[in-house]
Amino acid sequence: MVTELADLTADMKAAIGQSGPTTTYEVTTLGIRTFARAVGYRNPIYFNEDEAKKKGHRALVAPPGYLGMPVFDPNRQEGGRRADFESPFKRNLNGGTEVEPLETVYAGDVLESVTTLAKLELTKGRLGQMLIRTSETVYTRQSDDKVVAKTRGTGISY
Repeated sequence: MVTELADLTADMKAAIGQSGPTTTYEVTTLGIRTFARAVGYRNPIYFNEDEAKKKGHRALVAPPGYLGMPVFDPNRQEGGRRADFESPFKRNLNGGTEVEPLETVYAGDVLESVTTLAKLELTKGRLGQMLIRTSETVYTRQSDDKVVAKTRGTGISY
């Protein structure tokens, strides 16, 4: 059983507003088609580049919520998820993700994302005290430096 906290620790408070490392995402035709098929989209602009171009797009269109796949580099030493603070809560759940699309994303786009810890909150739940973590991620297209999407994720630790 976790000892309950009277308030957020100093390390927790200091982590709020801090951003993690940049992550690079590639948006590929295979990724677009796989995501669209998996979630049940049928619009041809997600599957057929000619159809997408007929509708005025420059390439295959990424469906809502698809922002590519992170580029893995086994030789990269830095990066990855870093611990913002030591949490006494060891069980973690995904509390949901909201996606705010701002620009159309296309096959061939390379996006960079930065995640910032926006909020921490201690609350009571059925199983005792919980820590609610809200993070915001901004996705920027490298070719034109436009912010294409923002996401807000909630994590629940208990």
